[in-house]
Amino acid sequence: MEAAKALPDNHLGMRQNSCIPEAPHAVHYLTMRFQSLACSLLLIGLVASASTADGQSKSRKKTTRSTRTTSKKPEQQPAPARIDSSLATSPIASAAIADERQLFVNAARVAWAFVERNYQSSTGLARAHDTYQYVTLWDVASALAATYSAHELGLLADAPYNQRMQRALATLGSMDLFDGAAFNKSYDSRTGRMIDRNQRLSSKGYGWSTTDIGRLLIWLRIIAVNQPQFAQQANAIVKRLNMPRMIANGYLQGSDLDPQTGQLRVYPEGRIGYEQYAAAGLALWGFRAEKALDASLNALPVNVLGVSIVADKRGDERVTSEPYIMMGMETGWFSPELREQAWRVLAAQEARYKSTGTLTMVSEDALPDPPYYFYYYNVYRQGRSFTVDAPAGSGYTDRPRWLSSKAAYAWHALLPSAYTLAVVQAVQGAMMPGRGWGAGVYEGTLKPTGDASLNTAALILEAACYNLRGHPFLRMTL
Repeated sequence: MEAAKALPDNHLGMRQNSCIPEAPHAVHYLTMRFQSLACSLLLIGLVASASTADGQSKSRKKTTRSTRTTSKKPEQQPAPARIDSSLATSPIASAAIADERQLFVNAARVAWAFVERNYQSSTGLARAHDTYQYVTLWDVASALAATYSAHELGLLADAPYNQRMQRALATLGSMDLFDGAAFNKSYDSRTGRMIDRNQRLSSKGYGWSTTDIGRLLIWLRIIAVNQPQFAQQANAIVKRLNMPRMIANGYLQGSDLDPQTGQLRVYPEGRIGYEQYAAAGLALWGFRAEKALDASLNALPVNVLGVSIVADKRGDERVTSEPYIMMGMETGWFSPELREQAWRVLAAQEARYKSTGTLTMVSEDALPDPPYYFYYYNVYRQGRSFTVDAPAGSGYTDRPRWLSSKAAYAWHALLPSAYTLAVVQAVQGAMMPGRGWGAGVYEGTLKPTGDASLNTAALILEAACYNLRGHPFLRMTL
């Protein structure tokens, strides 16, 4: 999970060369693509604005995350929201596609500025935030994703890319492991040393998150498959891990030291979405947590503003954009159930806009807002729609509510529509030229959140790469 301020000890993993993915429904996808083209004049304006901003001059944190639906045909698919007529224009066909690509590249260039500034040459890693040197394995994976995507987009030349990737993989090949089995939950990005839960250097560490390790395994596989010159290093890293200890009874299993007793404790990790995403990482290396991969096993159909989505009958789910946008861009939605759930998660957000007039784009993000500084904005959580909460049993909070920059760009890359384009337009204020992207803009006021982060940068870079290629990073079936 992304690094944020220190969190309570019982936040146990609830985070919740490629192939062209099948669209959720061909007609729906083509409709969304047409609407995206119909907004091409808006795109031209956005590109001009982004280019101007990018030419201007160039300024904390830790958490953890959290099952597939039945393959029923959906009822009627929600129609895309009607965007104000001021946003719509007539199609400009191929010119619009070029303009859209430039829009993504401009966003990626700003995102890459954050990674460049926070790069740690001693380890090949990157800080998760400008003023916070500690990183989780989720952050380490995001640094790999950002670097890989920047190279693919031409933002990083071959020689420095190879040097950075080799250095990062060498660090992963020599980092101390928790209990000799798996990567510790957190490390110092400058030295690659383990830290304890109080952010002190430690030779012991304090546990592992299989969800975070799952994200890292996905990116190691992407690199090994698409860039064979790094395959030997990637394979050696994976062989260091005791994978069977991360799986118990077909589910993912995390581990940590009890802060009171110091005893090792294990616990199940994952709920709908995050669980499948992380399990895919292990499966790509031949270690299958079959129950975790099977999203239908714990599926609980629920209704959100007329859109049928799937929650988790075990409870404690966080149904939000994050796992679905990463899965879509990196591995593809590897089952019909996950494809259905992905577009429905987006459709529910559009439905809230249609119902309230409030543009909605939810995710998990590090924010400058006290007291938690890291929040989940959920489409659905434990019987409630469009909730905001923080990790580790903090309960619900009405604020902050924000439009997520990374979710906006990722959804527009994956399932483009007039609605996703309108949200991309709305988050432009989160761009900080020379510094990176803030988490987004606050609902209603559209005031920028500030507080650029590695994970926001990584997903915007991934989205730009996906937009350019038109397919996920991997061509593999699970």
